[in-house]
Amino acid sequence: MSAKRGRARYPFEPRIVGGKVIMPAELQRLHRSLLDPSPIEGISDDMRGLVEELWPDLVPKLPARSPS
Repeated sequence: MSAKRGRARYPFEPRIVGGKVIMPAELQRLHRSLLDPSPIEGISDDMRGLVEELWPDLVPKLPARSPS
């Protein structure tokens, strides 16, 4: 079975985002910063996609997408 089907992924498992490995500690820092009431300054499109996948309820905390 593929990792995308049949196996539950946990939010803080290492992931590859934009060609880089994102370790659990970095994912936890990102999640904590999204839960913090301070605004998020900027985020890459790759990390935005990760947030949309893992924590869709926190997407409104992200800044508007940069114009392409």
